[in-house]
Amino acid sequence: MTDRLITEKEASKITGLSVAWFQRKRWSGGGPQFVKLDHAVRYWETELLDWFRARSRNNTSEYAHRPKSEG
Repeated sequence: MTDRLITEKEASKITGLSVAWFQRKRWSGGGPQFVKLDHAVRYWETELLDWFRARSRNNTSEYAHRPKSEG
């Protein structure tokens, strides 16, 4: 897989999260890292997927032990 920069729309399609969610997380923190080029916002596809995978849990009780900064 070649790592590529993707738009927030593409990130939204991949994750199932809304574009507005990505916008809120850029403002409040706790979301995936992003690249800002002038007004354009991009996400490294592999970093986005790694960020998403790092939040997978085996059961609901694991959620309570997640650090608050992970949002």
